[in-house]
Amino acid sequence: EDRYLIELWSSTDAKVDTSLHGGELTAAMNTNAQNTASYEDITLRDLMLDANFRGGGILVVNSLRINIDNCYISHFMSSGIMVQGGHETYIQNSFLGQRITADGSPDEKKFSGVGISLMGNDNAIT
Repeated sequence: EDRYLIELWSSTDAKVDTSLHGGELTAAMNTNAQNTASYEDITLRDLMLDANFRGGGILVVNSLRINIDNCYISHFMSSGIMVQGGHETYIQNSFLGQRITADGSPDEKKFSGVGISLMGNDNAIT
């Protein structure tokens, strides 16, 4: 609960407080910056992740060349995909929806999460 279904981060990485914005967020990212990546060249493909309104989908911290391809992430409370630091995370051909409805459910507009949160550079979403 209150974590992510898939987490790519090591015990030496510090997760950034996601409630920070602007200069505070930049300062926190610089404080937590490391010279080495925790993970490199990992592909997450063809996954259906249902967080059941208990946490997030995928967390990537301080990693290089992470590919998230053809993933379906639903019912997250925080973020569907959260990227903090690192470089070259590629998100492609994926669907993120906190509330999955096709018939005009009254809960459809009661969203509280973020689909994709990128706190790093050199990333791509297609």
